[in-house]
Amino acid sequence: MNTLFCIGKNYSFKPLQKYSICYAQSLFGEIQCTWFLDSLNDTNCLKNLNYAIESSQNLLILAKDSVLNEILEYFKKYSFSTPIFKKTHHTLAFKNCNIILQESPKITQFRDADNTFLYLLGFDCQSALTLLNPLAKAYQIQLQILQETCGIEILHAKALSHKSLDNFLQEMQQTFQNKIFASSNLAQSIIQLLANSKQKITTAESCTGGLVAYYLTKESGASEVFEGGIISYANAIKESWLKVSNNNLISYGAVSEAVVREMLEGALNLSGADFAIATSGVAGPTGGSVSKPVGTIFIGVKSKNGEEIINRVLFSGDRNYIQEQSCLYAYLLFLKLFFKTIDF
Repeated sequence: MNTLFCIGKNYSFKPLQKYSICYAQSLFGEIQCTWFLDSLNDTNCLKNLNYAIESSQNLLILAKDSVLNEILEYFKKYSFSTPIFKKTHHTLAFKNCNIILQESPKITQFRDADNTFLYLLGFDCQSALTLLNPLAKAYQIQLQILQETCGIEILHAKALSHKSLDNFLQEMQQTFQNKIFASSNLAQSIIQLLANSKQKITTAESCTGGLVAYYLTKESGASEVFEGGIISYANAIKESWLKVSNNNLISYGAVSEAVVREMLEGALNLSGADFAIATSGVAGPTGGSVSKPVGTIFIGVKSKNGEEIINRVLFSGDRNYIQEQSCLYAYLLFLKLFFKTIDF
């Protein structure tokens, strides 16, 4: 039996569940059993893990690094083989079970050459599937909905070979232009787009706490397009650094379209960049209200030429998940503005 065992609150997010299962299938083939648990401390978590080990031929464990370390310590108490670290994961064996322990995947990155994500900038998932299925069938591409909520529409594309995926993507772009953006690493792709057009970007973040800037600066080449950003968590910083008006903060609150608009303008003025991304919201678990419940996020993008898009979004999930989704939404909003303003 092949088993997938996932630990983490974000696995309540169904597209991430589907993605994890797809990833496990790429390693083992058909998955007969899956477990999704919030925490290693959940009731019966270790008992279920022991059952998975005893009953499985292959077992993939996905969790945060800190949780994986706890599991490895737990394994040391028993007669498991010595874990072998292979760049991105640990492998070990117990009796007849081959075990792989790996950090939970992020939906903004997937580096398998035969897989990629299709970020939909002009279609919803159902419409995109209808339009793409004939082309996908011709190139033997498997398409699966990864996410279709809160304005984030993503398909996962898997090919039988790298060449067929390239041909599929090339024809897809010729047909749909920039309404579908293919990327296996969204942050890296954004860096490449900006570098190719000799443009720069800056950020002004509140609720995301620097996450938008973090994913960009994780990638090679970021210094060519990103010189800096502001984490304006406190209202005083929004006022003094980004020149957000006190009147707007009092009248509308920090979580508002008016404040995000001024954050965008302030970031552009400070940096001299060509584009700015700004976020302000209630990531939770506290701080929500009737008019602005937890998960309410205002996300904006603006070009130095004055074109802007500011949207209000309502995400659900834990704090980290809301922050991650806000970051992803911000990148997609940027792409919409970028393709609208840049003439190649």
